[in-house]
Parts: sequence; C-alpha cells; structure tokens
Amino acid sequence: MLLEQFRLSFSSYQNKTLSGGIIGKHLRIIDNGSGQLTLTGDISITLKVLDLTSVGAPRIQSLMRLSEQAIMSKLRGGAYGDQAIFYEFNSTKNAFTNKQHTYSLRYNFNYTASLVQVNSLSQIAGNDFVLALVDEIGYRFTDIYGRKHASGGLTHKTGGPATVIYSEWDKNYLIGVHEFFHTLGLPDLEDNGLENRLMYHLGKVGSNVTNNERAIMNKFIMYDLRDMTKGSYSNPGNNMVNQLRTFLNDKSNGFKYNKAKFR
Repeated sequence: MLLEQFRLSFSSYQNKTLSGGIIGKHLRIIDNGSGQLTLTGDISITLKVLDLTSVGAPRIQSLMRLSEQAIMSKLRGGAYGDQAIFYEFNSTKNAFTNKQHTYSLRYNFNYTASLVQVNSLSQIAGNDFVLALVDEIGYRFTDIYGRKHASGGLTHKTGGPATVIYSEWDKNYLIGVHEFFHTLGLPDLEDNGLENRLMYHLGKVGSNVTNNERAIMNKFIMYDLRDMTKGSYSNPGNNMVNQLRTFLNDKSNGFKYNKAKFR
C-alpha cells in the first residue's frame, strides 16, 4: 500500500455516488500498540445475478443460496495481511494523522452475502457486483503448460462484471463463487498440486481458500483504511452497466446469450 495510491484513489472516489455492492457498518479499528491494526465490523456483500440464458435457469434460486453460503464461509474467519505503509492512527481521536507509519493488518469482519436475481439493466446500480448467466463462452485460454482450455466462466478485471455458463454453474455452484472472487482480486491458479483450491481452474474447481487469498479480498473490500473511521461505508460506483455492456459485446470473449433479455 503506497501513500500516493491512496491519495489518488481517495480523490477520485469523492466525486462518485456511494450506495451498493459492499456495505460496511459498525466499523472499528483496534490498535494493539505494537504495530498491528485489527479491522472489525459488519460487511454485507450483494451480488446481482442477471439471467441472460436462452432457455432459462430453473435452479437459479437454489444455486444462489448455495453460493451465498460459500462466499460467507470463505471470507469469514479473519485474515492477516502484509505490512502496509499508511498514516499513523490516533486511537483517541479515531483518525489517521499526516505522519507515515507501517502497520501489519488483521481483518476480522463479520460477513454476510446476498445473491439477488435481477431481470433488467435498470435494476443494476453503478457500484453493484454482477454475475451474468450466459449460454456459452467462446473464449479459449492457454495454460502455463501450453494446453488450451474452454472457459466455464469469465470475469472482467477486479471490481468488474463476472459471467458464467449456466450449465456449468448448475454442475458445480462453486464456479460462480470462483468467478466472483476474481472480482474481489484473486487470480487463477494453474500449478500442479493446487487442485483442491477454489481458484484452480484447469478443468475443475476445488473449495479451499488460503489466508493470503482472504487478505487480498479483504484489502479490496476495505481498500482505504480512512473509510474505517467513518463507522459506515459503501463502495464507490464503477459504472457497472457500461462495463457489463462492453464486456458482453467484446467479440473476443465469444459470449452467446439471449440479447432480448439484455435491456
């Protein structure tokens, strides 16, 4: 974490409407006096699911409930992050000073997750998370061993929209969680021996998430520590509708879906 990155991020966020996919309440920073800050509070995450399939998604409600439980279980339990260069925290004033300081971070948020089905773009706000269900994904990728693979899901950068082939999600609900966790900053894993990990993607998805992966996602969710001092927080808008439109219309991704539903 570099100070200049925080300044740029904070200044750009000030001009954006806040209401959305991440809601934080009862936020608190605990300083142990020995260089560790523990971040606590209640974080709720809402992921909107847009069915763009041609024949419908009959098990969508069941899959959403299973995915909710998986997201909460993987994020809960706390995580220790790397040392962060930030500002000195004044516990008495519940504020950061303008002096530079190095902390180790412990994330100990209480997470709840909610997947909500939506039927149109008008139901998507600028800072919502979105998982779009499609019929097919034509994109093929080459792994580190030089082999080509089909894609069961595809995500457009950290914080952006995610997609999953409904038939693949129906076979294994964790594929949808895998794609959503890309949104929270996790990369794919391809190395042999990691087949039990949730972010493994060469033909199957495991279920395990490491402390480091939880820390990466927590860092994305609470990127600027100064937001903790407000007591409540909502993630900045990121123009999700336009991102989703651009992503789905990118021919290199080879999406097949019911365009009449995309309105």
